[in-house]
Amino acid sequence: MFKKLFWRFSFLFTVLFLTVILAQAQSATPTPTVPTPTDTPAPTQPPAILVITPTPAPTPQVGVWQQMWQDNIQAALIGLGGLLGILIAILGKRIATQLADWLGKLFHFIFDPIASFPIIRWKYQKDYRKTLIEDVQYLAGGNLINKKIKLDEMYVQSVLAVDEQDASNLADRYRTQAERRRMQREKAVKPWTAVLKHHRLLILGGPGVGKTTCLHNLAYESANRRQTEMAAYFPILIRLGKVVDKLVAKKRLEDVFPEILQDTYQFPNAAKFLDRMLDKGRCLILLDGLDEVPDETDYETIVTLVNQFANKHLPVTSKSGNSSKSGNFLVVSTRRPQYESRERLQGFDMMEMMEFDFPGIDRFIHTWFKGDNKELADKLVRGLQDSPRFLELAYNPLLLLLVVDHFGRKYRLPKRRAALYDKIVEARLSDWDYSRGIHRDKVDPETKKELLEALALHIMQHGKQGSIGKRALLKWLDEFIQQQRSLKDFSSTHVLDDIVETSELLKEVAIRQYGFSHKTLREYFAAAAIDAQFGPEAGADQLARYPDNPDWREVILFYCGLTANAEPLLKIMLNQARPPGEKQRYLWLLAGECAAETNRAQGEIFQDLTRELVALLRLPEGEQPLAAAASERVITNLTEFAADLLPDISRDLMESGTAADLLLAERLLPGGADDDLKAELGRRLAALTRVDDAAEQQAAVAALGRLGGAGTEGAAALLAGLTDDDAAVRAEAARALARLGTIADAGAAALLRVYETDAADDARHAALEALLALGRAADVDMVPVAAGEFLMGSDKSRDKEADSDETPQHTVYLPAYFMDRTPVTNAQFGRFMEAGGYANPDYWPEAIAAKRWQAGKYLDEYSNKSRSQPEYWDGEEWNKTDYPVVGVTWYEAVAYARWAGKRLPTEAEWEKAARGTDGRLYPWDNEWDAAKLNSKEADFGKTTPVGNYSPAGDSPYGAADMAGNVWEWCSTRWRNESKKEYNYPYNQDDGREDLSGGDVVVRVLRGGS
Repeated sequence: MFKKLFWRFSFLFTVLFLTVILAQAQSATPTPTVPTPTDTPAPTQPPAILVITPTPAPTPQVGVWQQMWQDNIQAALIGLGGLLGILIAILGKRIATQLADWLGKLFHFIFDPIASFPIIRWKYQKDYRKTLIEDVQYLAGGNLINKKIKLDEMYVQSVLAVDEQDASNLADRYRTQAERRRMQREKAVKPWTAVLKHHRLLILGGPGVGKTTCLHNLAYESANRRQTEMAAYFPILIRLGKVVDKLVAKKRLEDVFPEILQDTYQFPNAAKFLDRMLDKGRCLILLDGLDEVPDETDYETIVTLVNQFANKHLPVTSKSGNSSKSGNFLVVSTRRPQYESRERLQGFDMMEMMEFDFPGIDRFIHTWFKGDNKELADKLVRGLQDSPRFLELAYNPLLLLLVVDHFGRKYRLPKRRAALYDKIVEARLSDWDYSRGIHRDKVDPETKKELLEALALHIMQHGKQGSIGKRALLKWLDEFIQQQRSLKDFSSTHVLDDIVETSELLKEVAIRQYGFSHKTLREYFAAAAIDAQFGPEAGADQLARYPDNPDWREVILFYCGLTANAEPLLKIMLNQARPPGEKQRYLWLLAGECAAETNRAQGEIFQDLTRELVALLRLPEGEQPLAAAASERVITNLTEFAADLLPDISRDLMESGTAADLLLAERLLPGGADDDLKAELGRRLAALTRVDDAAEQQAAVAALGRLGGAGTEGAAALLAGLTDDDAAVRAEAARALARLGTIADAGAAALLRVYETDAADDARHAALEALLALGRAADVDMVPVAAGEFLMGSDKSRDKEADSDETPQHTVYLPAYFMDRTPVTNAQFGRFMEAGGYANPDYWPEAIAAKRWQAGKYLDEYSNKSRSQPEYWDGEEWNKTDYPVVGVTWYEAVAYARWAGKRLPTEAEWEKAARGTDGRLYPWDNEWDAAKLNSKEADFGKTTPVGNYSPAGDSPYGAADMAGNVWEWCSTRWRNESKKEYNYPYNQDDGREDLSGGDVVVRVLRGGS
């Protein structure tokens, strides 16, 4: 502030000074006397030319120097003023800097000791929240590509799920990854929902799945007070990998909080304040990266500290699954393999960080390539759809970030994960320097890469917390420089500064502690170092020390993707895996992932590995089956490196005749296998759908769907499954039919019967999904809305009646979706009521949280009376079957949509379905036409049958009544609990699509009555 004032003062002083000088100079200049014209007749001849000679004035006699001074005084004064202005500016900057520093020190000297006092604390808390927001406002993976990506601009809302699949259940054991994701996503919750339900929450996930970004977003929204339920809570974010030394020296976890607040966020002497907040139960503690504590002793110490803290300061979740609504919250993130092989936290509810779904991938890509790069986004989406293996990588948020960055520069996809990292590192070390014109006195890119590889391996082998102290790093650099001719003229300090400043792959992660900007970078560089320094044989010997160490898992996988020959390492791993036991099983599974990563998968070693992995999948007698997720990984890996062996293996499995082997044969059979083999397998699976065991039936139906029906017998078995007594079989049959791509009218009619009459939600919803996937949207009175951009909002230059909250008009990208063709009718809502919709708590979680649903009835928020039907249900003028249902609150609309297997549209989805892509003013075009909608001009004074103005009043997608007749609910918040309005531009990940909040949240209504 003081610096700005001094700069402004010096600038104004200079301008004023020069203005005065120029004004004085102007006033000293003699003004010529012009004769005043008189009114004389215009001459008939041209006037004579007059020469006017001024009368000379007497000139005083002066000396030469005095004459020179008088002649140049104006120029001298102007120059002096300019010089004085420059001096004031230079000195002002120094003075301002000194004064600001001095006043800052004085402020802290006076107020730091009393920072916990209520009046003073308000200022420190405000500054703390602001600093925390600045610290976490970017995507955590952005440092890999040297691009700061704001959470508000690119964050795709993550979800958490519990893996409830049973490996002993045949249907679960042989599900595909896509099926597992679908099942998890059906029960997934948003992070805030999980936090509020579980005071002790452990978030698990693989590398790059978004655990850190999730915690950053929780901290960001908490610091911004976006969540009303958490507005009074004080957020504390701790990156465990950076504070290990501090933590292990403490007796309590909370003892490190004041140090972190002071060192990182300039909130000093906060110990008493934090103790009070903990005692009141008003702290949200976020511990990121438990897996980044490599030392076992340190890890056990920290786990003990966390357990002790939780037992002292956190409520315990009840048997019903609900915890106290008051009390502190603690969220811990870690990689799954590292956690499962170590000491566990006590009393924590575990949830899995889910990867993106395809709509999330689609939206992320189009948000990244917005504007003029729309065609590039479409090209990348198509490329991922055509490359199943790379699409599987893109489900991982970090890898998707690397994919879009690489594709934006090279316009193509690399073939494997290791190749992707190769390209990213190459860009950071070479292209990035040259694009900025950094050439001279810098370490060349190849030497940088070699240095980073060697340093990563050194840190992996000797670094205690995945980092290295500056003194030790400079000593290591001195030794490295001595071995490099290209660095003979460089000092270790110069080299360190160059790498940190130009590539940012290495950075100061804590005070005088250096590490890689992302853990996966360290793992990649360490693998590259082993491959470059040792070669296949010696490299295998190096890595053979760590195959059962989860901290080296990713290094081993990267190595197999980089090396020209992974066979030596695989041979060692398989030899170590020969004796039976849990450790050996882990090695077989890891070897399978290594084989899938390698560039060359041929030879006897891969055949041996294939046989052993198939044996694991077949569930040896008396052994614990593989977890469902592990089975899916093994199958995926086999199809990657052993595709030529799988037809014979599938044929052998079919010969055994057991249900499990038949199901495994289907999963392993390549898509391009012999048609006769497929047909025979289809016949056997069709027979399996008729057995008495419901689990075998369900699994066989799913397998037939993946196989594509495999002939008339298989297709008939799927149709028969729609009428099975078991609801799970009916649902699986519907999903299987969806995979066929096309279906005859009779099959579509059978699916429609399930959708309209089945009492089981899962079967009914699966039938709806199948009809939509098979292009039968019209059968269920829905319309498809294609993926793409559209103009959202209003342009006041075109729409004079537009309100301010409709502006600015902007472009929004939406993935493809379906929309009901008409508003919900009384007949449709009546089915919900007849099915017991008002009495089923599964449809009413938002109303239950807001205490608007009790004992099977909805408690109206206006009349405060219980009811089990819409407000005007009994009114004869409103309740005709083909009229739109009215008197329905937002809670009732959400409950109905959940029962129907649908959801409320977002505001953006509603608007695109209503007006198309071109920003038209009305669903039909830009001109008002009272004959195309039910409005006040029609003078009905009540609703009309849905579709009464169709097709004349339809939108470009064929949706009816998008203007007039009734108002329609959207899922979107218009105003949150703090009366903050969610203005345009629209961003579905900024909290406006959160379904929580209760009565104090105002929701968007569109359409108009």
